[in-house]
Amino acid sequence: MAIVASLTSCRKESEVSGIVNPNNRICKTFSQQFDAVWNGMSQGYMFWGRDTVDWDQRYEQFKPVFEAFDARPASNPVTPSEYNAAYQGLFQGLLDHHLYGKFTVPKGQYEAIVSPGMNDYYHPDSYADMERREELRVLQQRLDFVQGSYYAYDPEDYGSFTIPGMYCALLKLRQGQYIGYFRFTSFYLSNVHTYYSILPQNDAVQEPLRKFYGPRYWDGVNSEGGYASDESVVGLIIDLRGNGGGSTADLIPFIGSLSQSSTLVGYTRVKDGFGRLDYSPWSKYIVGCPNLHLRKAKPIVVLSDINSVSCAELATMLIKNLPNGTFIGERTYGAVGALWPDSEHQHDYFYSGCFGDYDYYQYGRDIYRYKDFYPYYVYTSTYHMVDCDYNDIEGVGVKPDIEVLFNWNTLRNNQKDLQLNAAVDHIRKATREQ
Repeated sequence: MAIVASLTSCRKESEVSGIVNPNNRICKTFSQQFDAVWNGMSQGYMFWGRDTVDWDQRYEQFKPVFEAFDARPASNPVTPSEYNAAYQGLFQGLLDHHLYGKFTVPKGQYEAIVSPGMNDYYHPDSYADMERREELRVLQQRLDFVQGSYYAYDPEDYGSFTIPGMYCALLKLRQGQYIGYFRFTSFYLSNVHTYYSILPQNDAVQEPLRKFYGPRYWDGVNSEGGYASDESVVGLIIDLRGNGGGSTADLIPFIGSLSQSSTLVGYTRVKDGFGRLDYSPWSKYIVGCPNLHLRKAKPIVVLSDINSVSCAELATMLIKNLPNGTFIGERTYGAVGALWPDSEHQHDYFYSGCFGDYDYYQYGRDIYRYKDFYPYYVYTSTYHMVDCDYNDIEGVGVKPDIEVLFNWNTLRNNQKDLQLNAAVDHIRKATREQ
């Protein structure tokens, strides 16, 4: 992946006095915690140039709330619901869909957790894992549709690393012609090769990748040995519905290799000063094409939905931008700002991103059970990304070329996956017209 980010300033709103380092501050009161959090966001939030929230007005509105918390007598303590409501109100409506904040009181008695984008996440009548299982069950039962074997490996968490769920099949299109189908649940496919030697089912876990990409799957699409490059496979479906994102290291071998050349996905910029509008120039965000890649262009459909997040959205944008690529489904979640969660490597380098006590984020409030201060941690984006036409993705999502909305009743009761059917129909039409 090529990310070129210049740190030359467009303008310096403030190289000013009054800068507050928001990392690991020892806050002794509710209002000190509020000030640290508000200032950390004021200086380091990535989206003030596009966000519609009036952050100064939020200060005027909520600073008195936290001061009132401090003034409460011991006989009338602040309740968890009051504390949570105050932080929910402070962060309500912010654009950053990666944003996640945790705040706790002395001795970790209770905490508030905020995630403004969660109101947009999931369908109202189901959730991502439920949908994935039902969609895969419907696919497996289509014996008239699936050619030969169906290869699957369910997701596993080994603590220090994750192996995503992977599902691979050949779908019948017409006599002698097929569609290669590949679905995976997160962008940690590279872990399969990295940790191959210690995986208990090391051959089984590789099988879906080998079947789709070929024997050297970690280097991209092989010239022979995988569905993607097979001459009888005239179209490809990459199913990213419910994919929660992960590492951008997966983009080149597993998505970039489906192209014939490097692909412009959009543009990025970073903060380059503590002022709210101190930004670098926009820089091209290009995903490279590896040496092993798809030599012959064929129709590629990416299926994504509201549960497709972060790196899944970057992959959706990449395929959508290919001359032979089409995005079918519904808008994605809208969280594409790059992240580096360890606050020790954030504010001082990029003037933006995560801040606060990383130990609190990593280990939880129980580590403060004997501490008399107010820890906090805010997990927020380091980069701002737009598409090739400079349209915002953050808080908006990637919009499909062909919209097919998720229908839980049709999937569960009628055993019809409308989005997958639309992808097959699109490839059928595209190959007839060639």
